Amino acid sequence: MKQSSVKWFGYLFSFVFLIISCAGTETELTQNQVNEAYKGKPVSDILVIAITGNEDSRRSFERKFVAQLKSAGVEAISSEEAIPMPADLEMKKETILNAVKQFENDAVIITHLIDKEEKEAFTRGGRAHGGYYGSYHSRYTYSYARDPGYSSTSITVRLETNLYDVKTEKLIWSGQSKTLSKDSKDQIINDVIKVVINDLQNNKLITPK
Repeated sequence: MKQSSVKWFGYLFSFVFLIISCAGTETELTQNQVNEAYKGKPVSDILVIAITGNEDSRRSFERKFVAQLKSAGVEAISSEEAIPMPADLEMKKETILNAVKQFENDAVIITHLIDKEEKEAFTRGGRAHGGYYGSYHSRYTYSYARDPGYSSTSITVRLETNLYDVKTEKLIWSGQSKTLSKDSKDQIINDVIKVVINDLQNNKLITPK
């Protein structure tokens, strides 16, 4: 009996640990739109552009997007590699057209931030014991920093990603993602890109070579 109880507790602990380990980041595609004229006609070579006022963030996002597209069997190049970036980070239409012609891209994918919200929560540690005085004493102790508790910050990020056909300049696919996370910026980026690529694959807009 004791052995089975220990085994049951072990399974429970493993299950709880799995839930906790997966709870850091939650990304979902809240909206998506597919141009039916292009559905089932996969693109094979994509120019990746991230619109942001921060150069490091742009490079990081584009590099990770390119890497994941290549892992999915799709050729891709970042705007960082393809286009000399002006000081104000605003690319002109002519420079983009020249880049897709030079690198023979058949599609351009553009991602930009819609909204970002940060919330901080503070949690006090410990529990109250021993009736009303025990409750008073324990709360007094926590309030005066003997047990200061901990704070955590959650970030909600909303991004929009659009895929365009190079020849017609028409929209092929559009999606909005929402990420609730306590993880690093890198993890948020990776999760968003994964969700986008999965939906493009589901709609047969990109396929492995």
